[in-house]
Amino acid sequence: MFCSLYIIASICEVFPYILFLKDPSGFANRINSMSRNDDDDKHPLLHSTPEGSVKIPVASVSIGREATQTKGNMKTTILVWLTLQNSIHTLLIRYSRAREVDAMFVSTVAVWLTEVIKCFICLFLVAQEETPRRFIYALKTQILEQPFDTLKVCIPAMIYIVQNNLFYVAASHLDAATFMITSQLKIFTAAIFTVIILRRSLNTTQWFALGVLFVGVSLVQLQGTASKTMDGESPFTGFVAVVVACCLSGFAGIYFEKILKGSAPVSLWMRNVQMAVFAIPSSFLAIYMQDAKTVNEYGLLYGFDSIVWLTVLWYGIGGLSVAVCIKYADNIAKNFATSVAIVLSTIGSMFLFDFIPSLTFLLGAALVIFSIFLYSSHQSMVAALGRLRGEIPTTKEAFCL
Repeated sequence: MFCSLYIIASICEVFPYILFLKDPSGFANRINSMSRNDDDDKHPLLHSTPEGSVKIPVASVSIGREATQTKGNMKTTILVWLTLQNSIHTLLIRYSRAREVDAMFVSTVAVWLTEVIKCFICLFLVAQEETPRRFIYALKTQILEQPFDTLKVCIPAMIYIVQNNLFYVAASHLDAATFMITSQLKIFTAAIFTVIILRRSLNTTQWFALGVLFVGVSLVQLQGTASKTMDGESPFTGFVAVVVACCLSGFAGIYFEKILKGSAPVSLWMRNVQMAVFAIPSSFLAIYMQDAKTVNEYGLLYGFDSIVWLTVLWYGIGGLSVAVCIKYADNIAKNFATSVAIVLSTIGSMFLFDFIPSLTFLLGAALVIFSIFLYSSHQSMVAALGRLRGEIPTTKEAFCL
């Protein structure tokens, strides 16, 4: 049988040569005919279209590196901006409160001006999204004609006012590095309110990360420094202010997430305008509730100079940039930016405020940085390690780790 197959294959192989020897011109004509039909290869094998069939045009897809490069450049830009915004903001707010000046500005006025600046920026961005004629119509329909939807942001708006005032109090009593690290307790409080309000469960890794974060912040508070202090500065007061501010921040963030579910679709900038409706009057009221004597005697802009105006402007821009960064940056980028910001804040404090970190402080800072990555990026880290080992976990496995 094998011999028969071999003979047949040999005949098929030499058959064209035999045909050429027998009829060279006929063989050449067949070759030319085949070359003329090469264009048919460009068409589908089914040349005839059945009756009743519908031709569906398929758009050609070109895969290139341009989109990937643009996305990578965007993430890199956001990473750099997050790092600079976090570190410079912390140093600015501390420097504006710790420097020796003849007239110290009123922090409640700074908070009010921050809200005003944020409102004007958001109004400008809303105007860019809408035509001039539809700009007023959009404000009317999404703010005035939807009072219940606007009222939903009242509580978080006023909570953020109290939080921002407490951050100024904390910056008056804590050095920039300690303030930066201690403020990361907002991760801890947000996680607790997530479990209580949203009824979400945390896995073992996340609970362990929260425990590491708490230990790290405690070590930072216990460290002894030889930093320069202002008269009347109380680290305990600053620590209490940060803890209360972080609790308010965690509650407001989770509450805001809960009330937005099922709400009318509103753009990010319009939502901030809605919050400004309550934030601006309430922050202005806080000025006269806390600092009425100073404002009545010296005016609202008492103690304001270029540093204070820069701090207020930076605070306002930073508050809006967080939402943009959440949209375009992933957890690893945000955590890396926060970690680098902690390092830069520590270095900046050493040069600007004669801050001398102890070994306890450095250990606490390292634990805080580690906990930030462990809490919100452990799925990505496990997936990356799995790829290095050649074991890529599925989505379900990654989220169960």
